[in-house]
Amino acid sequence: MVLPVNPVTGDPVNAPVVMRYTPSANLGAINLFGVNLNHRLGPVDLYLSGNYSGTRPNGQITPFGGLMSDPFEAPVNRNGGMVYAGLRYNFGNDDRSKVGFEFNRGSKNWFNFALAEDDIIAPKTNTRGNVYEAFLTHRIYNRFIFKLSYIHYNYDYSGSGWHVGAPKNLNSTAILGFPTFKNAQMLSLGLTTRF
Repeated sequence: MVLPVNPVTGDPVNAPVVMRYTPSANLGAINLFGVNLNHRLGPVDLYLSGNYSGTRPNGQITPFGGLMSDPFEAPVNRNGGMVYAGLRYNFGNDDRSKVGFEFNRGSKNWFNFALAEDDIIAPKTNTRGNVYEAFLTHRIYNRFIFKLSYIHYNYDYSGSGWHVGAPKNLNSTAILGFPTFKNAQMLSLGLTTRF
């Protein structure tokens, strides 16, 4: 890979150079647990989700670090959590059009295995911080749903959505030297097709 900084030290790389790092042994285990609650009050859907992640490192590290730990640091067990809540108003008797609001908060050591998610910025549920989303959906046909969405991300810690390297407060410098957004916004317009 070609990197602007050395991933071990964080020092800038002065000339374009290809650095080769190979995968290491298994880094340990990650436990995940979640509880989801849904309730409908007339035309309003309410939902709440509580989630837990726990890393159980086995002592192995890589040049990028271990499970929730920096390089040259002994990995220790870490626990994280995420709360996700929302409400959605359904227009009419057929529930074809809906407007809603969602909020989620991830803790410093939160990790949710969403590495393959294809959101433009990042999956909102992997954020170590707060995320707010307002949306409008309309079911055009049984298998086609139109969605207009606005998402605002407020990150508190580095490494959201990643399990290697220690999360750092954004006011400090992460050892790997990779920048992390403090805030991000996304406006999207999409069409979802179900097969």
